[in-house]
Amino acid sequence: MGTKTLSIRTETYEMLKKKKRGGESFSDVIDGLMKQEKINLKDYFGAIENEDLLRGLEEDSRKIRGSSLQKPRL
Repeated sequence: MGTKTLSIRTETYEMLKKKKRGGESFSDVIDGLMKQEKINLKDYFGAIENEDLLRGLEEDSRKIRGSSLQKPRL
């Protein structure tokens, strides 16, 4: 298996370094990040069981969507 040299920002290096666990290489960390599955919303279906909270979230969501559709005042 070959290797490549990459130049990355110091901030990016620090983030990768924080993700590293004992014995992992930076390649292992990057491989893991590239293979991460996207969140499946089905896993969270029914997570909010409090009806009042759910209604409040729905109402807030409608208000936010509605305000983003309004024309800006000049």
